[in-house]
Amino acid sequence: MLKSQKLQIRRHEIVTRLNEVGDLEGDAYTDEVRSEEDGLKTELRETDTRIETALLAEGAAGQGDDVDPEQRELARLESRASVGDYLSAALEMRAVGGAAAEFNQALSMGLDRFPLRLLAPDAPREERATTATDSATMQRGWLDRLLADTAAMRLGITTASVAAGIASYPITTAGATGAQKAKEEAAADTAWTVGVTELKPTRNAVSLKFVVEDAARLPGLEAALRRDLRMGMMEQIDRAVFVGDDGATGTDADITGLTTAANVVEQTVTQANKIKGPETLAAFSALVDGIHASGFGDLRTVATVGAWRLWESTVINAAAENQTLAGFMRTAGMSWSSRGSIEDATDDGDFAAFVGRARGLSGAGVMPVWDSAQLIRDPYTGAGKGEVILTRTYLWNFGLVRATNFARVVFGA
Repeated sequence: MLKSQKLQIRRHEIVTRLNEVGDLEGDAYTDEVRSEEDGLKTELRETDTRIETALLAEGAAGQGDDVDPEQRELARLESRASVGDYLSAALEMRAVGGAAAEFNQALSMGLDRFPLRLLAPDAPREERATTATDSATMQRGWLDRLLADTAAMRLGITTASVAAGIASYPITTAGATGAQKAKEEAAADTAWTVGVTELKPTRNAVSLKFVVEDAARLPGLEAALRRDLRMGMMEQIDRAVFVGDDGATGTDADITGLTTAANVVEQTVTQANKIKGPETLAAFSALVDGIHASGFGDLRTVATVGAWRLWESTVINAAAENQTLAGFMRTAGMSWSSRGSIEDATDDGDFAAFVGRARGLSGAGVMPVWDSAQLIRDPYTGAGKGEVILTRTYLWNFGLVRATNFARVVFGA
């Protein structure tokens, strides 16, 4: 069994248990259950990332032990290349050399480019004691920044690394239809048509600043920088999938997010009805059309934090053990997660939730990331204070190949 398959089985077990926990109310929802739920949610996020990494690795290396020799050589070169090689080259304003140059050449990438695959999530490592000159100082596990959870993949957005060029995604838009015919009656010709969604690379950047003293006294700085650059990039583009990004100059650099994307199904819950169980549930049940979704289980829902708070804190039936709006919706079969920083201007957010309708969802929304980037190390701007600025620019885009697979639930007037 492939690693990705084992992880998907574990993911199913986690989701099943979370749904069971979500149905618990009152005294059954103990502190132990709450602690278990928090742990499972953390494991679910980590498992999603590990599944994506495993799928990419299996796609490159083939299945089982039948690994292509070329891919084996590429993995060997990747293991020898270091982010530090690229940092040094950027500092000295030159092309990379040695193992880094071999790695770039194997990827058919210029020697002035930075391979994004070097920022792939690190495999879990056993924590070991660090040997240091000052034996009184023992560095423990490195605590990374805490960023908003990435949620685009939970909606069913497909992410993939793409090579140079325009990313093209074809889709069948019309095809044959059956009709009962009389004896010897001819079948009518039906046009079979296709559409193509083409996505051009748009530029984004992530930057961080550190001081030279850090590099000298902190083992593991490079690995921490790699993780931070990766997480900073993913958090930014994940948020843009929801709210878009039109801050860049020139329309080619703008990203249209799910809040304004055309042809996305939209359901409205009025301000008066957003604290009522049946009316809120009706907005989601309207998304079940028997084509894109056959039941609540086909709705992959990401709620805004404002909506999550509203649902969890609003008591709609005091006679039934103070049942909350969230409890009412879970009893009906709904489940959801939340993501910060995708609300609109109001406290509770104009947007309640975003939904991916799961039938035919794979490839309906795409988020390609071009596989080469620029890494610039600037020790000059803050040289007087010993500061070094590390900037990575990368290319990506977002598009809906079949927008009808996605929906949004909004709070109206």
